[in-house]
Amino acid sequence: MTKQRINKAIKHLGVELVGTRGDGYFYFVDSEGNQVGESVLVCYLRHNTLEEWKREAEKAAQCLCC
Repeated sequence: MTKQRINKAIKHLGVELVGTRGDGYFYFVDSEGNQVGESVLVCYLRHNTLEEWKREAEKAAQCLCC
């Protein structure tokens, strides 16, 4: 699992996954680099499936409307 693969799958949502391996969390940002939604508390990308990452991104993207 890579950030590139995840970001390609969620590009249509207008968010991007950022964070670094081993920090314990990843998060999504909008086109201006502002965090949207909640952090995803995993140490490694592989701890979630691509489908789980898509669901997390969809939740974060909903915050763009608020």
